[in-house]
Amino acid sequence: MKKTFLLGLSTLWLFGAIHWQSDFQSAYQKSLQTGKPLFLFIERKSPPCRWCERMKKTTLSDPAIASYIDTHFIPVKVAREEGDFPKELYPRYVPTIYVIQKQKVIKTIVGYWSPRDFQSDLKDIERSLE
Repeated sequence: MKKTFLLGLSTLWLFGAIHWQSDFQSAYQKSLQTGKPLFLFIERKSPPCRWCERMKKTTLSDPAIASYIDTHFIPVKVAREEGDFPKELYPRYVPTIYVIQKQKVIKTIVGYWSPRDFQSDLKDIERSLE
């Protein structure tokens, strides 16, 4: 019984997790090659941002949202203070998400959003890509 429970949890984790890239430039190149938009999540690591952590633990860990992001985007997560992204994308607030298609920012999402509200943003993005 315990093994079955652990297997179920690990399966959910595998399919409910976003496979984040950590290097902006290589993720951007992959986005250009595949035609998928870049999903850039910018957080603050030092000191840790509680809203960034909450966004990662609740909204971005939601299995439906994570699966959607992993399927439809090239996801990349960077720290604001490390600056591994274009200067014009430097966010004033964190967390900030930029959805970039080729060289154009098509959506900017600032702050924490609940899973329900964030799904609405994903639908807006999907409509803008059609």
